[in-house]
Amino acid sequence: LSLITAGVIVVMLVSWVLGDPVENLRTDWTACDTAAERRAGGRVVYVPWDGETETLPYLYPPFVLWLAVPLRLVGYHLSFAFSALLSFGALVVGASLVARSGPDSVGDRRTAVTVCVTSGAAITSTLIGQYSGLYALSIGAGTYFYGRGRQGWAGLALALLVMKPNLAVAIPVVLLWSRSWRALGGFVAGTAGLLALSIPYGLDRWEGFVANARQMADLQRQGFVPFDKMVTVQSSLQEVFGLDSSSLVLWSMWLVVVGAMGLGVLEVWRRDAVEASILRAFGVLALFVVAANVRVFFYDALVVAVGCLAVFSARGVLGGESTRRLVFASIGAIWVALWGGIWLPLNPLTGPLAGLLLVVVAVDARVARSQSSATDEAAGQVVELLAGDGLSAAA
Repeated sequence: LSLITAGVIVVMLVSWVLGDPVENLRTDWTACDTAAERRAGGRVVYVPWDGETETLPYLYPPFVLWLAVPLRLVGYHLSFAFSALLSFGALVVGASLVARSGPDSVGDRRTAVTVCVTSGAAITSTLIGQYSGLYALSIGAGTYFYGRGRQGWAGLALALLVMKPNLAVAIPVVLLWSRSWRALGGFVAGTAGLLALSIPYGLDRWEGFVANARQMADLQRQGFVPFDKMVTVQSSLQEVFGLDSSSLVLWSMWLVVVGAMGLGVLEVWRRDAVEASILRAFGVLALFVVAANVRVFFYDALVVAVGCLAVFSARGVLGGESTRRLVFASIGAIWVALWGGIWLPLNPLTGPLAGLLLVVVAVDARVARSQSSATDEAAGQVVELLAGDGLSAAA
């Protein structure tokens, strides 16, 4: 069903693009193309965004210019193809690595990966040339390496999220909390390496990047950034309650919800919980970095799709049948919501649904830990009792 749905929509979109390829392909990837053009011409790459003269601003850190610069070598249409195929290829690899981290049969893995890569976020992010697939690869590779005891490599893979700094904020926190020192070291080393890649372009580029980021933050507070294209809990609260972006009530509600979600993440990232299920831990983390964020658009919800894939692959550690049914229902609802790039009213559902799935999994992990502790305590009492009887008999 997912394959058929995605296929029909892709055919419709391709038919629309072919009506006027030059104009209809002028989507998000052109921000990177423009940055490459400015770099090649010796001009300033980061300039204040003006909607009348520029379709979209370039909001990536300076080291991402290494991906943008080659676009000037291949021309307009091939630049789009490069961006789209890079993102989709990275997604396929990332989703495959997540699936391979689970115990399922090859057939189950292929089905799960197919559902993930035919989600709405996957299709829309590919067709507009966003780099979202690289974030999916980051989560996928992190899951795969961590599960095989190569935590340093897992941290290096997670550092790729620094391309979108707001997605990477939670990573060092959970790695510290779980005492994953090698992974934390890999993340720090990977981040440092990415920052070093910006040196050839000049450290002054960072001033322009920060200035552009601040401008977008200001535009969001002023309501100029379309929150109906976002997939966070905050954007959902804003739309449901009709609140202004700078409303104290909005930020207060967001803090409460995100606080609850954060506690859920910490529960699943307890050291013993991570060892019990790497997939569950990374799945919940992927859901959190999008749903709890302030500003994430529908195409980056691709990270949520990969998170759902990880949670699905970890279903063996879930408790009762009712919990599994709720988890599967949530994943199905999220798959539908991820088509918000095609039908905007679906976007407000993604953040809350991802948060619900996160909480369900975290509560299940909490219950399992409590039951395990009770069992261990009872076993300890039995041992003490038997030991006491043995001493009495010896006496």
